[in-house]
Amino acid sequence: MFHRLAMEVTIRLRPFHALLTMALLVASPAAAQQTLPAVDGPSGKVMFIHGGTGGNNWTGLEGAVTLPLGQRFGLQLDGAAGGLDGSLGKSAFYGTGAHLFWRDPSTGMVGVEAGYARLDAGGGINTYSLGIEAERYWNSITLAGLVGLTDASGATYATALRHDLSTHFVAGASLTWYPDDNLALTASGAVSGGHVVAGIGVEWALTSTSSAQPSLFARAALHQGGDVTALAGLSIYFGGQPKPLIRRHREDDPTIGNVMGAGIKGGIGFTIGAICKFRAHGDDPCHRP
Repeated sequence: MFHRLAMEVTIRLRPFHALLTMALLVASPAAAQQTLPAVDGPSGKVMFIHGGTGGNNWTGLEGAVTLPLGQRFGLQLDGAAGGLDGSLGKSAFYGTGAHLFWRDPSTGMVGVEAGYARLDAGGGINTYSLGIEAERYWNSITLAGLVGLTDASGATYATALRHDLSTHFVAGASLTWYPDDNLALTASGAVSGGHVVAGIGVEWALTSTSSAQPSLFARAALHQGGDVTALAGLSIYFGGQPKPLIRRHREDDPTIGNVMGAGIKGGIGFTIGAICKFRAHGDDPCHRP
C-alpha cells in the first residue's frame, strides 16, 4: 500500500517537476547574464570625427575611458577637442564630461551625466549640461533616454544669442537596432528649449580577435528650421575582452552624449545650430541674404 501511495504521489508531482525544470532552464541563462559586472574591466574608445552644420565644418578627436566601480557601478570620463572653419570663422572647440551609472548588461542602465563644452567663436560660448540617462535592453534592441538641463548663459556674441542659449530643459530618446551583433542602426529625437532635432545613425564594427576593435560610423540630424548636421568618422574601442559591437555598447563604454552631440545635448552641434537660428538678424554670422 505504501508503495502504491508513493507511485500516486510521484505521478501527481510529475507536471510540477516538468514545470520546475522548464523554469530552471529558462532562468539559468538570465541568472548567468545578471552576474556580468556593470563594466567589463577598464576600457575606452577614441573617435576621429569630421562633420558640418550651418555652413561650418569641424574636425575633431573625441574619447572616453570607463572604469568599473564594484560589481554594479561604473564611471566614464569623456573628452573632445578640434577645430571649426566656416561662416563663424576659424575657431577651436573643446569639452569634457563624466557619467556615473548603475548597469546590468542583461537589463539596462541608469545614471547621471554632466558635461562642459566651449566654442571660441563669437567671443566665446561656454555650454554646461547636467542630466539623467537610462537604457533598456531587449535582445537586439536598445531604448535610451535622457532628460536634463543645458546652460550657455555666458555666451557673449549677442543679446539675442545669450537669451536663446540660457538654461533650457532638454529631453532626448533613441532606438537602436542591431540586425547583426557588429551593426547598429539608430533613430533619435531631442528637444532643447525651443530647438527640436531628429537624427539617424549607423555604426559598423570589424570583427576583431584582440582587445582593440575599429568601427566606422555616420550620423545625420535635422534641426528645426531646416539646418542639417552630418558627421562621420572612425572609432577604435580598446580594453576588455574581444567582443562584438552590441556587447561593447552594453558592457564597456556608454554612448558619449554630452560633449559633441549633434544637437542632443550642449555640444558643438547644438551650439552652432542655435547660433544659426538667428539668420534674420543682420549681425548673425550665419545670416544669408
